[in-house]
Amino acid sequence: MEACLNINAKALRFSVENERKVLKAMLFGFVYRLFGDIFEHEMEMNHQSLLEYYAMDSRIMQLLIQGIVDTGEYTLEGIAYHTDIPLDVIYDAASGINNQITAAPWARVADLYMQVKPEIAYVLTDRLLELKNKNVEAFSQLLKER
Repeated sequence: MEACLNINAKALRFSVENERKVLKAMLFGFVYRLFGDIFEHEMEMNHQSLLEYYAMDSRIMQLLIQGIVDTGEYTLEGIAYHTDIPLDVIYDAASGINNQITAAPWARVADLYMQVKPEIAYVLTDRLLELKNKNVEAFSQLLKER
């Protein structure tokens, strides 16, 4: 019984200390899937190989940057400045050259996209609230989905 309490105490301590990091990772995955759904009609790929997932990553980033520029609120230089990402990285991503954008820059560009297109933030919030109203199994499925 004491061992069980120690394990539960460790699990609780872990979740409290790292709650923000875990929630951020889960939100990042959810936002990624949301953008995949939104841009699905603009990405015609067979999602079977890992290389195609990298191409999808690159295409989603390309579409996010294009969407930001299309609003007229930012240029590529403005995106680079606002997201604190070097212009050459933004240019390569916008051109589809760079398919190796890490999570932090991806999240900054996605955040800027949601700022210039707040309706996307509303969709994300609605989907998260729908998930909240479902059971734990639905939450687990969200983490497993590709």
